[in-house]
Amino acid sequence: MSRTKIRTAGVLLGALALVVTTGGVANAASFGYGAYEGGGWGYWQQDPGNDPRPFHNGTAPGDAIAACDMSSDGWGIEVRLDIGRDGDIDRTVSTRGHNAEYCSGWASGNIPEGTPVRVWVVKVRGTTDYHPVYRDGTA
Repeated sequence: MSRTKIRTAGVLLGALALVVTTGGVANAASFGYGAYEGGGWGYWQQDPGNDPRPFHNGTAPGDAIAACDMSSDGWGIEVRLDIGRDGDIDRTVSTRGHNAEYCSGWASGNIPEGTPVRVWVVKVRGTTDYHPVYRDGTA
Protein backbone atom coordinates (compact mmCIF):
# COMPACT_ATOMS: atom_id res chain seq x y z
CA MET A 1 0.00 0.00 0.00
CA SER A 2 1.40 3.41 -0.88
CA ARG A 3 2.03 6.12 1.71
CA THR A 4 -0.70 8.26 0.11
CA LYS A 5 -3.29 5.52 0.51
CA ILE A 6 -2.22 4.91 4.11
CA ARG A 7 -2.46 8.64 4.91
CA THR A 8 -5.86 8.87 3.21
CA ALA A 9 -7.12 5.88 5.17
CA GLY A 10 -5.79 7.43 8.40
CA VAL A 11 -7.47 10.77 7.69
CA LEU A 12 -10.77 9.06 6.86
CA LEU A 13 -10.66 6.93 10.02
CA GLY A 14 -9.85 10.01 12.10
CA ALA A 15 -12.74 11.94 10.56
CA LEU A 16 -15.10 9.02 11.17
CA ALA A 17 -13.99 8.80 14.81
CA LEU A 18 -14.60 12.53 15.23
CA VAL A 19 -18.10 12.28 13.71
CA VAL A 20 -19.02 9.29 15.89
CA THR A 21 -17.63 10.92 19.06
CA THR A 22 -19.23 14.30 18.38
CA GLY A 23 -22.58 12.70 17.53
CA GLY A 24 -22.52 10.70 20.76
CA VAL A 25 -21.82 13.76 22.86
CA ALA A 26 -24.56 15.76 21.19
CA ASN A 27 -27.16 13.03 21.79
CA ALA A 28 -26.04 11.97 25.27
CA ALA A 29 -28.14 14.61 27.08
CA SER A 30 -31.50 12.91 26.45
CA PHE A 31 -31.87 9.17 26.10
CA GLY A 32 -34.07 6.10 26.12
CA TYR A 33 -32.91 3.11 28.13
CA GLY A 34 -34.30 -0.42 27.89
CA ALA A 35 -35.59 -2.52 30.75
CA TYR A 36 -33.67 -5.64 31.74
CA GLU A 37 -34.51 -8.46 29.30
CA GLY A 38 -36.61 -6.08 27.19
CA GLY A 39 -40.30 -5.30 27.27
CA GLY A 40 -40.09 -1.53 27.50
CA TRP A 41 -38.06 1.63 27.94
CA GLY A 42 -37.52 4.55 30.22
CA TYR A 43 -36.87 8.02 28.85
CA TRP A 44 -34.93 11.01 30.18
CA GLN A 45 -35.51 14.30 28.37
CA GLN A 46 -32.91 16.88 29.44
CA ASP A 47 -34.26 19.84 27.46
CA PRO A 48 -37.57 20.41 25.64
CA GLY A 49 -37.51 18.74 22.25
CA ASN A 50 -39.09 16.18 19.97
CA ASP A 51 -41.02 13.48 21.82
CA PRO A 52 -38.99 10.24 21.43
CA ARG A 53 -41.73 7.88 22.69
CA PRO A 54 -43.27 5.45 20.18
CA PHE A 55 -46.64 6.58 18.76
CA HIS A 56 -46.17 10.15 20.02
CA ASN A 57 -45.55 13.29 18.02
CA GLY A 58 -44.94 16.80 19.18
CA THR A 59 -42.63 17.98 21.91
CA ALA A 60 -41.50 16.66 25.26
CA PRO A 61 -40.79 18.89 28.27
CA GLY A 62 -37.31 19.28 29.71
CA ASP A 63 -36.04 17.66 32.94
CA ALA A 64 -38.62 14.92 32.41
CA ILE A 65 -39.03 11.13 32.57
CA ALA A 66 -41.50 8.80 30.86
CA ALA A 67 -42.07 5.04 30.68
CA CYS A 68 -43.19 2.81 27.79
CA ASP A 69 -44.36 -0.81 28.08
CA MET A 70 -44.18 -2.52 24.71
CA SER A 71 -44.71 -6.18 25.68
CA SER A 72 -47.81 -8.02 26.90
CA ASP A 73 -45.71 -10.08 29.30
CA GLY A 74 -47.52 -9.25 32.56
CA TRP A 75 -44.85 -6.75 33.63
CA GLY A 76 -45.20 -2.98 33.66
CA ILE A 77 -42.40 -0.46 33.32
CA GLU A 78 -41.61 2.09 36.01
CA VAL A 79 -39.10 4.91 35.66
CA ARG A 80 -37.62 6.55 38.74
CA LEU A 81 -35.55 9.71 38.82
CA ASP A 82 -32.87 10.30 41.46
CA ILE A 83 -31.95 13.99 41.28
CA GLY A 84 -28.44 14.54 42.59
CA ARG A 85 -27.75 10.76 42.64
CA ASP A 86 -28.18 10.78 46.43
CA GLY A 87 -30.22 7.56 46.62
CA ASP A 88 -33.60 9.31 47.06
CA ILE A 89 -36.20 8.85 44.32
CA ASP A 90 -37.59 12.28 43.44
CA ARG A 91 -39.98 11.41 40.56
CA THR A 92 -41.71 8.28 39.37
CA VAL A 93 -43.80 7.37 36.33
CA SER A 94 -45.31 3.97 35.61
CA THR A 95 -47.32 1.99 33.11
CA ARG A 96 -49.05 0.02 35.92
CA GLY A 97 -52.69 -0.69 35.19
CA HIS A 98 -52.36 -0.24 31.43
CA ASN A 99 -52.16 -2.83 28.69
CA ALA A 100 -49.12 -2.86 26.42
CA GLU A 101 -48.38 -1.03 24.13
CA TYR A 102 -48.63 2.02 26.36
CA CYS A 103 -46.48 5.01 27.27
CA SER A 104 -46.94 7.11 30.40
CA GLY A 105 -47.11 10.85 30.34
CA TRP A 106 -44.08 12.96 31.20
CA ALA A 107 -43.21 13.82 34.82
CA SER A 108 -41.23 17.04 34.75
CA GLY A 109 -40.09 19.97 36.84
CA ASN A 110 -37.18 22.34 36.66
CA ILE A 111 -33.80 20.99 37.81
CA PRO A 112 -30.75 23.32 37.93
CA GLU A 113 -28.48 22.91 34.89
CA GLY A 114 -25.57 20.56 35.44
CA THR A 115 -27.24 18.61 38.28
CA PRO A 116 -26.39 14.88 38.04
CA VAL A 117 -29.38 12.55 37.71
CA ARG A 118 -29.83 8.77 37.75
CA VAL A 119 -32.69 7.29 35.73
CA TRP A 120 -33.87 3.87 36.91
CA VAL A 121 -35.87 1.59 34.58
CA VAL A 122 -37.64 -1.17 36.48
CA LYS A 123 -39.97 -4.00 35.50
CA VAL A 124 -42.85 -4.07 37.98
CA ARG A 125 -45.72 -6.42 38.78
CA GLY A 126 -47.82 -5.79 41.88
CA THR A 127 -45.32 -5.00 44.62
CA THR A 128 -42.46 -6.81 42.85
CA ASP A 129 -39.54 -4.99 41.22
CA TYR A 130 -37.57 -7.04 38.71
CA HIS A 131 -33.90 -6.30 38.08
CA PRO A 132 -33.70 -2.48 38.16
CA VAL A 133 -31.20 -0.96 35.72
CA TYR A 134 -30.06 2.62 35.51
CA ARG A 135 -28.28 5.15 33.38
CA ASP A 136 -26.72 8.38 34.61
CA GLY A 137 -27.35 11.75 33.01
CA THR A 138 -27.23 15.46 33.70
CA ALA A 139 -29.97 18.08 33.95
